[in-house]
Amino acid sequence: MTQVLPQRVYQAARARAGRVKRAILLARTRSVSRLYTPNKYVFVVSSGRSGSTLVQGLLNALPGVLVRGENGFYLMPLFRSQRRVRQYQRSFGGNSWQPTSAFFGIAEADPDDFVRTTRRLMHTQLLARHNPLSVRTLGFKELRWEELRKDEWAPFFDFFERIFPGARYVLNDRNPERVVDSGHWQQVERDKALRTLHHARELRDFLRRSRPERTYDLTFEVITGKDHAARDAQLAGLAKFVVARDDAKILDDLRAVLSVGHGPFPFGKARVRRSRKASA
Repeated sequence: MTQVLPQRVYQAARARAGRVKRAILLARTRSVSRLYTPNKYVFVVSSGRSGSTLVQGLLNALPGVLVRGENGFYLMPLFRSQRRVRQYQRSFGGNSWQPTSAFFGIAEADPDDFVRTTRRLMHTQLLARHNPLSVRTLGFKELRWEELRKDEWAPFFDFFERIFPGARYVLNDRNPERVVDSGHWQQVERDKALRTLHHARELRDFLRRSRPERTYDLTFEVITGKDHAARDAQLAGLAKFVVARDDAKILDDLRAVLSVGHGPFPFGKARVRRSRKASA
């Protein structure tokens, strides 16, 4: 007589088989991604509640493009760590060849290895289970660029572009007076929030000046506004900037993205929450 196992046993077995399959796929993909180099890199430079997740969606609607979301900007401490190694080599590397030195071995550290290992790290983390052969343009969107100090801008982007040669930047902007009334900015003192947003705008200005051929401006009010001609012009320009195409099919795909809610408070829901709080 055949014994029938409980349904929950079959479900647990299928779930485990699924986890094993995903783990194998991830391991295979990561082994391929170590040898992978995309044709282009593109990054969204924005501030919170400025429509950056919508821009992320627009970019991912383009053929061969994979743009991931925020990652805590873990590149920034890697950049600062590399700078610290260089500073220690300059300051303490002179006698660090001796085992009696407090800084024994610092002269033998290889700051350039930060670039090589970070590139491999970023490729594998950004691709994850994605087939590398289907991704021609890779990148991410980030909001924490504003945490870079002004004196770090030039050296950081030099470091960044050694990891991502020829990096392109989509500079996403929105009226700061609307931004500070949205999302997490409502919990920040208004003047402080405006100063932070101004700092972020200055960073985008720096990229515009220093890399004019590799920056493209998107404005939230334009791409979500009622002037469809202006909207389509920005969308077509974005497609041309990233994939060198702006045909009707791509433009239709980008328009379709605009009808989908993106981010934690899509379509201005965070502003509604604030108004209710104020009227309570």
